[in-house]
Amino acid sequence: MPPDAPSCSTAVSCGNHVYVIGGIRKNDATPFDVNDVFQLDLKDLERGWRKTTSMLFPRSLPLVAAAEGKIFVFENMGSESFGEVYNISGDIWEPLSPPPEDIDLCVPVLDSSRSRILVHCSANDTLYAYYYDRKSWVCLEQKFCYWSDAATIVDDVLYTAFDPVFNQKNGVNTAIYNYSDKLRSLEAYNLLDKKHLPVKWSSEFSVDPHGTLYRLGNGKCIFGWVNHNHIHKSFKYIRFNIWCNEQGGIHAAAEHQSAISVPYPKDISHIMLF
Repeated sequence: MPPDAPSCSTAVSCGNHVYVIGGIRKNDATPFDVNDVFQLDLKDLERGWRKTTSMLFPRSLPLVAAAEGKIFVFENMGSESFGEVYNISGDIWEPLSPPPEDIDLCVPVLDSSRSRILVHCSANDTLYAYYYDRKSWVCLEQKFCYWSDAATIVDDVLYTAFDPVFNQKNGVNTAIYNYSDKLRSLEAYNLLDKKHLPVKWSSEFSVDPHGTLYRLGNGKCIFGWVNHNHIHKSFKYIRFNIWCNEQGGIHAAAEHQSAISVPYPKDISHIMLF
């Protein structure tokens, strides 16, 4: 991270660069959002971090996605603007066209094969797609309640993890793991056929209820979370495989039953995953 980076900023990579965007600073103990943007060239690490063109609006904990040489930044934590996009080659920020209705965003998911970003309106459970090649919004599903901060796409299937008390769909119990007596469920949605798929797990395992899904490729994913224990700070994860079975559903199998722990430096006070 940049040595003078604000707190509550978001990091994203695009091409050979890493960007740290937005955040919160304090002036006489009064916090305020900033529009700062820092850039690190991975091909010239000796140059270090440098401050680049600022966003149009200040934002803390902005929701960010990067694709085709552009960085898309969405509102979060009460920003004045819905969103904006940074054209890296032109070094310019432009407003992002808002959707046709007010959207209280969950974490956006990049669907690069179709040049779009999927977002969910939690107010009325609507699933939208922003097509960044033509700068337009399309409603994909009127009622799509299965969404959370943990979502990813694998082989044209959108996977989302959420916290039901108990969920049963198409006669299949999809409660897959628990932690501190909380159930989490993994939902699979075929983006081509626009239908939900049943998910069957080979075993149950324990994870943190605030974890995030990450796609590794070749049908592999991890469910990861940060352990903020003051003594042992670490990133923990469960790695698993997912594939379509002969019945048209999804089969999933964890590669290990307990979480793998990776410690991170003590001078890092707090990490949040998106």
